[in-house]
Amino acid sequence: MTESPPQPETITRLFDAVYPSFAMLAGMELDLFTPLRDGPLSVEQLASAIDVQAIKLRPLLYALVVAGLLIVEDDLFSNTLEADHYLVRSKPAYLGGLQELTSSNWSRILKTAGTIRAGGPLEEYDYHDNSQDEMVALFRGLYPGAVADAGRLIDRHDFSTVSTLLDVGGGSGGLAIAMTQANPHLKATVVDLPLVTPITRQFVEEANAANRVEILTGDAIRDSLSGSYDVIVARHIIQVLSADDSRALLSNLATVLKPGGVIHLVGWMLDDSRVSPQIMVGYNLVLLNGYKDGQAYTEQEHYDWLAEAGFVDFERVVMSDGVSILTAHKPL
Repeated sequence: MTESPPQPETITRLFDAVYPSFAMLAGMELDLFTPLRDGPLSVEQLASAIDVQAIKLRPLLYALVVAGLLIVEDDLFSNTLEADHYLVRSKPAYLGGLQELTSSNWSRILKTAGTIRAGGPLEEYDYHDNSQDEMVALFRGLYPGAVADAGRLIDRHDFSTVSTLLDVGGGSGGLAIAMTQANPHLKATVVDLPLVTPITRQFVEEANAANRVEILTGDAIRDSLSGSYDVIVARHIIQVLSADDSRALLSNLATVLKPGGVIHLVGWMLDDSRVSPQIMVGYNLVLLNGYKDGQAYTEQEHYDWLAEAGFVDFERVVMSDGVSILTAHKPL
């Protein structure tokens, strides 16, 4: 007997999986969650609030209901608790600033086959042409994630005896600001590239943290770093570098970490099997398409580079969202 051909269930599921994600992005771009902060609205009321046609808006609203970001009752739409917390403009945890980055990430993923054929990204990340306002919006979107990672570190490690912390590639300064707010005795230093540090300074001033957070402009891979630190945090950096630059960075950081000090690498990292965490395996396509040499490296690759730089006692923890925290020590 001839076996029946398999049904294209996986293929169909993957084709259909993108719709809720695209609906969320469209809702963020239209800023339709913000008018709902004060209570439910009809399609017509919400369309008027964001100045669009109700007949065009209706399909998106129901798609967002299915996606789990809106609730509909008696033809009135309201935010879910999650959407109200994270997608309403002016809320402290607002994630709307990520919409441009998300849109560009997804656009790049569509070029994956071309990138592989070309041997490099067809649309490499380059923020040099961005305006100041665009840069501020980008880092405002990234700020909550930096604060969240600071919380993860605080939950898992004791900083009560730590006096100095270096935040490498700290971007918005969100991690350094949050760390010093939670540990008033702690002084933090953020080092980042010349394109970024003016933005860092703005966020530090907004947080009234200038007396706790110092800002240095420099290339942590190639420049000689100043200072001496009890703790170093390098967040989402290794994944955008080549293997050689990763080695150089860790070697450079080892020179400014005090004996007995601790380094925390926070970011995307693969298990040695390269098939987990699953979210990271997928996000690796963003890195492939956005950076000339960047990619998610394996746990063992990180261990090898840390050992070459003189670090010992490695420990990795994987968070529920796929982010890893890898901790190592500099011998006394």
